[in-house]
Amino acid sequence: MSHSWEREYTNPTFISKDPKPKEDFFKFVDWLRKKEKVSLEGLHGLDLGCGTGRHAFHLADRFDMKMCAIDFSKNAISFAQAHAPHEHVAYCVGSIGDTFPVVNDSIDVALDIMSSFALSSKERLVYLGELARTIKKGGYLYLRTLAREGDDNAKFLIKNNPGPDENSYIHPTLGSPETVFSKGDMERLYGSYFEIKHISKKTGYQKFSGQSYKRQYWNVYLQKK
Repeated sequence: MSHSWEREYTNPTFISKDPKPKEDFFKFVDWLRKKEKVSLEGLHGLDLGCGTGRHAFHLADRFDMKMCAIDFSKNAISFAQAHAPHEHVAYCVGSIGDTFPVVNDSIDVALDIMSSFALSSKERLVYLGELARTIKKGGYLYLRTLAREGDDNAKFLIKNNPGPDENSYIHPTLGSPETVFSKGDMERLYGSYFEIKHISKKTGYQKFSGQSYKRQYWNVYLQKK
């Protein structure tokens, strides 16, 4: 799996190197500031699967947040360090299915934007425990991940290209496993540690071998209990 992602960050066919953060990320930030009355200035953040670094950079640059940004792809981290450098962003190579390089109860806001769906079930248990360990009580997590409900392409891939875990498949372009989740999965996986403050589903598109396919995505805002 790592080789395919290293190639992807060198010669992208699937990811975007657009420096502008995703629209749904801006909606989460607005929700934090306006609905939850959170002042982001100077807080500590964690970007899990940071990719090109655009989301970590935005929080550091706009709100002076101190960010730890992790990605298992060395090429992604090299790209982020070259194209999104900031004195308040520490980029590091590592798996989000392993111990996070941050201390207990130190994170105010964590981001998981299209990252943890690539974890195995065993790695996901570690990831969930690390979220619980590192996010402060009352801290927040923004999760954007693949939805199972209403996604015909996910159903097709699970049936014809099944992966190692329940509701998973092998990505036809990257050759790596991906898992899709129901709303009930969200509640079961995160409910022990977090209160789900907002959950919505959105239609988007994903490219396989140069062709776009309709996909369904969850946007979930969670607060540490």
